[in-house]
Amino acid sequence: MPRQISFSILLLTSLLFPVSALSEPSPLPIPNLTTSKLNSICSQLLNDSQQAVTFNHGLCVGIILGVEDNAHYDKKICVPKDVDIKERIRVVSNYIDTQPNRAGEAFASLTFDAMAQKWPCRSK
Repeated sequence: MPRQISFSILLLTSLLFPVSALSEPSPLPIPNLTTSKLNSICSQLLNDSQQAVTFNHGLCVGIILGVEDNAHYDKKICVPKDVDIKERIRVVSNYIDTQPNRAGEAFASLTFDAMAQKWPCRSK
């Protein structure tokens, strides 16, 4: 009799506890990092100073600053200290507007090209 109860409890538990509960939660999707998507998000930061900042806005600014930091280390981009983040976004956005055939490329690639063109490091 105890063996039959144990089997019944095991069977009932397996029916009530789906296998999917054992799997890990699905990861967050990787954001769309194409130029066309991120440039529209970055442009929102330029157009409305009262807008709430979202994750995607932070992604835009983070990529711009990350590209700058990495390229500055390699002496490829030297942004003057008095240039604020909105000016950085404006330079990238204006450059992207002149490159419509590259809209499907990575935003970081065009960010690098825009900043290297605007603020190249000068050899001393």
